[in-house]
Amino acid sequence: MSASNESSSRADTIGAELLARAFNAAPNGFLIVDAEGHIVAVNSELESMFGLSAADMVGQPLEMLLPETLRQAHVHLRRSFFDKPDRRPMGAGRVLYARRANGVEFPVEIGLNPVAGDQGGLVLASVVDISERMALEWAFRGLFDESPYGLLIVNDAGDIVMVNKVLARSLGYAQSALINQPLSMLLPERYRAGHGALMHGYASTGEARMMGQGRDLTALHSDGTEVAVEIGLSRVRWQRQPMTLAVISDISVRKRLEAELKQANANLEEFTYVASHDLRSPLRGIADLTEWIEGDLGDQVNPEVARNLSRVKQRIERMERLIDDLLLYARAGQASTQYGQIDLNELLKGVLDLQPLPEGFHLQQDVAVGPFQGVRVPLETVLRNLLSNAVKHHDQSIGHIRIQAQEDDSYCVIRVIDDGPGVPPTAKARIFKLFQTLTVSQRGNGGIGLALTKRLVEVHGGQVDVFSPVENGRGACFQIKWPRFPRRASNES
Repeated sequence: MSASNESSSRADTIGAELLARAFNAAPNGFLIVDAEGHIVAVNSELESMFGLSAADMVGQPLEMLLPETLRQAHVHLRRSFFDKPDRRPMGAGRVLYARRANGVEFPVEIGLNPVAGDQGGLVLASVVDISERMALEWAFRGLFDESPYGLLIVNDAGDIVMVNKVLARSLGYAQSALINQPLSMLLPERYRAGHGALMHGYASTGEARMMGQGRDLTALHSDGTEVAVEIGLSRVRWQRQPMTLAVISDISVRKRLEAELKQANANLEEFTYVASHDLRSPLRGIADLTEWIEGDLGDQVNPEVARNLSRVKQRIERMERLIDDLLLYARAGQASTQYGQIDLNELLKGVLDLQPLPEGFHLQQDVAVGPFQGVRVPLETVLRNLLSNAVKHHDQSIGHIRIQAQEDDSYCVIRVIDDGPGVPPTAKARIFKLFQTLTVSQRGNGGIGLALTKRLVEVHGGQVDVFSPVENGRGACFQIKWPRFPRRASNES
């Protein structure tokens, strides 16, 4: 043998050894099968994957690695492949299954590659255990379909790949009727011409974002009507391709409620404008007439007439107070954004300095809340109203009021507790409504305080409730949950 031939032989030997080592060390399972369907070689990863040794597999039919129900059909498929061998993935578009030594079936991905050997035609098959990937996919499909929000996935060609039942139902379709259909079928006609360019532009950037901010978006229902929607977009990889996930929320009910609330606030503002300008002037005129009559009558006025004139003046004052309360209530519909640091103990001291409790009433404070960021004036108004309410509706000249405050996650929970007669169960639903009082004798109070309190608390993102009785069949506890952190109002940009 010449030196060159010997060198070539040595190189071939080294190459074969390296190839064998690479075959055995590969992170994927590999096996070689001959034209008769017998296993010629397997690597370590395949042994581990199936729980079988190379000695258990080499020389055995390939079908031993398949579920029993698939073995007979696979013989025909194997023979067809060897008739026209080509490099390709096996079972494209389908989930393939293999069988471990313990009988457990698991999903796999298989690639086939014909190779030449001394024994004739062979095929090198790569086997990847995709159990974890499939588990994640099934979990995603479950979450996707059971999501309370409408979801769909669309490919870059504009076709719907997946849609969940919430979205299909909200738009009047069966899920199957939307799969593989163009997304444009869900768009009103006027949006379709420019939608392709918008989708292409979004696919090139791929940033997660809300769609159509500042515009009213609508989707097309199967009956031809349009549904108000909010749409969030994000890019995902699905079925090994980049696609777009759209979260689509039907906001038609919210839009209707917003419109109704806007109209109600507009009506209230209009009413208070009329009350302020068209009622205050006549009231002032009546008050002036009353003063003139008193002046004309002088000191010789009949006691009965004097009493009636005094009653007129009281009712004028009550009407003027009612107008002021209505204006205050209307203005409470706008959330204040003048945030600052609030020390609740200091705020309560200021309330009591301006509105001290009457003699005979004792106040106990238990405030376990540190300084927090909030809007001072509305909260001060709420606490002043609740303290005033506890005194005003007490049925005795001596009373005890407790103020408790504590932190609860993002809220400051404040309770104003009194030992008065309490709130009857039948009255709990109405005491927070405008012009509602517990008894006829209290109607002179106007019935605006608790309605104003509720409006101020809720417009600033809080909650208010009442619990009664508190102890021994008496007392009421008014509880408010006030945000401890600044909140952006819905009308802020």
